[in-house]
Amino acid sequence: MNSDIKFYLALLIKRLPMMLVMLLVGAGIGVGLALTMPPTYKANARLLVESAQISDQMVISTVQTSTDKQLQIIEQRLMTRANMIDVANKYEIFEDTSEMSPDDVFRLMGQRTAINVVAGDRQRATIMTIAFESEDPRIAANVVNEFVTLVESASAVIRQEEATETAAFFESEVARLSEQLSRLSADIVAFKEANKDALPEEQAYRLERQTALQERMSAMVRDRVARLEQRNRLLAVGTAGGVQSVQMTPRQQQLANLESQLASELSTLSENHPRVKRLRAQIAQIASTIAPGTNGGSADPLKNMLDLQIADIDGQIEFLEQDIKRTEEQLDGLRDAIERTPEVAIRLEALNRDYQNIQNQYDRAVTSLATAKVGESVELQNRGERVSVIERAVPPNRPSGPNRKLIAGGGVLAGSALAALFFVLTELLNRSIRRPIDLTRGLGVQPLATIPYLESDTVVQRRRRWHGLLILAAIIAVPLAFWAVHTFYLPLDLLAERLLDQMGL
Repeated sequence: MNSDIKFYLALLIKRLPMMLVMLLVGAGIGVGLALTMPPTYKANARLLVESAQISDQMVISTVQTSTDKQLQIIEQRLMTRANMIDVANKYEIFEDTSEMSPDDVFRLMGQRTAINVVAGDRQRATIMTIAFESEDPRIAANVVNEFVTLVESASAVIRQEEATETAAFFESEVARLSEQLSRLSADIVAFKEANKDALPEEQAYRLERQTALQERMSAMVRDRVARLEQRNRLLAVGTAGGVQSVQMTPRQQQLANLESQLASELSTLSENHPRVKRLRAQIAQIASTIAPGTNGGSADPLKNMLDLQIADIDGQIEFLEQDIKRTEEQLDGLRDAIERTPEVAIRLEALNRDYQNIQNQYDRAVTSLATAKVGESVELQNRGERVSVIERAVPPNRPSGPNRKLIAGGGVLAGSALAALFFVLTELLNRSIRRPIDLTRGLGVQPLATIPYLESDTVVQRRRRWHGLLILAAIIAVPLAFWAVHTFYLPLDLLAERLLDQMGL
């Protein structure tokens, strides 16, 4: 065990110069980066989401987007590609912007920008912090203040747009519902005009009118029968008094019998009864074939007097028949209107119900529009919830980065790891025989004795000089290489950023 330790210590001492070179290279790279990377300055600004200046109990806000969601929307708008490139060009953040692609500018701006939102609750306000890192402290402060201005503007625009869109929506709803109300109102008026004889509100009057006309019809029929009986009596008197010419024809006698039968039927049946309708048709048919005042009398005075009386009665009967016909037409019209009234009432009720529903919607829309208009006015005057600046960014006095100690320590650590890896790999890959145990393992024999290789003092000194020169060359070459790369190729900070990006770090 002790021999193995001594052996590996000897190997370590033997390879120490090369390992020192690797350590120096790593340390040199770390120190070089730490010294050459320019200082960066981070400017910060804080914003506060203030509550509305007017109580919600007095004015209901029409902006329903929550504060956290609004800030998320603002952050996404702020971090857009076009906005980042515009800010970078406006403040000339990168010296070689013309040689950089828009993707690189957008990526580097995103890496240098930090936005943090601390959500609030009922007792704490919501706070938004914006930070930007740049080699120039004034540029860092200017960029942050530009972002702050954009956030304030975006916050106001978002709330105003939402309030305006809400008001515009209810304006369109009020106009649409008003148009529907006008159309329904016109439909109701037109429907009432087309069915004015069957409107439900006049149904009671029509029923009363129908009853009155039916009573009048019965009275006129009775009066006509009475006139016919009077005429028959006159004819009978004329016959009894020797007036031969005053007599009824068979048609007149048949007409009188039918009218007497009709009067009898109307006392028990309605006008719509088929038997009553049939009797009226027969009476009308016979009456049309009989000329008023037709008789077979002579020209004596008694006959003339009877003829005059009969003619008068015939005139009254004709007048009653015309009045009965007019009354029948009125009853038919009333009967049709009464039968159509339920259908008209159902349709009119449906139209009124639709009108009332639209009216209720219209009233609610008008109320909502008034609320939306007040909310829009509050937002346009910037008296609602808003984002205000607590602390604007100022140029920082001290750099925030880079962490030079960490970079230098990382270089030393990387050089040490490279040296250790070199030592392990060379030992694993070296299959030569250097110890008696290697001879035993390789050939399977036990040596009697081993004689070490003895170097002369000249060889030892030559090797030491070579190692010293190698270390000196590394000490000189590494800084020169860094200087050449930084001067003629690419600044080391940008080179380091590109390497880290390619490695995904």
